[in-house]
Amino acid sequence: MSDEVEEKLAELSILQQSFEDQKAKTADYYDQLLRLKAEFDNYRKRVEKEKLEARAWGKQDVIMPLLSLVDVFEQAVSQVNNAKDVKQVTVGLEFLHKSFSSFLKSEGLAPLEVVGKPFDPHLAEAVEQTEVDNGQVGQVLGEIQKGYSFQGRVIRPARVRVGVAKASEATSQQAGE
Repeated sequence: MSDEVEEKLAELSILQQSFEDQKAKTADYYDQLLRLKAEFDNYRKRVEKEKLEARAWGKQDVIMPLLSLVDVFEQAVSQVNNAKDVKQVTVGLEFLHKSFSSFLKSEGLAPLEVVGKPFDPHLAEAVEQTEVDNGQVGQVLGEIQKGYSFQGRVIRPARVRVGVAKASEATSQQAGE
């Protein structure tokens, strides 16, 4: 019986050693988990801070060229007081508009060209309808507010006037169906 007891004690000793090893591994894994969690929290905070800084620098990249337009604007305002006729003011305003438009174009903003084309609800919003002959039904007749795309994506649809069939033609077409 003593062999059996020794064997059980040896087995118990092995199991206790195995348990202690597993306990140590568990403590090590838990420690690693806590460190990884702390590292991830620091990483997340750092990325958020970098994102805010990138936005600020992005704004600065847009604002810097706008400063030259502000200078032109201020010159135009001072020249208005000295202008002898309206034509000089008009020329100054046209120059300012051209400068501002070229800046927006260089940043990727483009006006949508919709007048004279078939109405496309992805590019324009119909806010007025005008009765027209059959040839212009569904066509964009005029632009009330320009629409714009930014880097190929519509950011503001145009507000337009669309041609519709005259009431007498629409009634006769419905009767013919």
